[in-house]
Amino acid sequence: MIFFGWGKRSTTAQLDAGRALVRVWGYFHLFWLFRLSWPKGYLLATATEAGWAQQPVSDAEGASLDPEGRTNLNPWWRFGLLLPVVGVVVTIVLGTLFPGT
Repeated sequence: MIFFGWGKRSTTAQLDAGRALVRVWGYFHLFWLFRLSWPKGYLLATATEAGWAQQPVSDAEGASLDPEGRTNLNPWWRFGLLLPVVGVVVTIVLGTLFPGT
């Protein structure tokens, strides 16, 4: 059984018939539940006769090509169960600091 893993994944947004914007994410996970993901950059994929050619583009250019954020990860895929853990910790701290309110 694998308890942890890491790697890269990508999300794609079609720009037009021959171009697509690819956003690459690095990730680390523990038990498939506690996941952290971070952006690694953008690629501009262009269709050619031999297949797809990919060229790296800057973060500013990638963000301007995807103003709607179609290549962004949702918070669950970005942080996993760390989101509710942070909520529980904040609740405990606030309950300890302000017990009567």
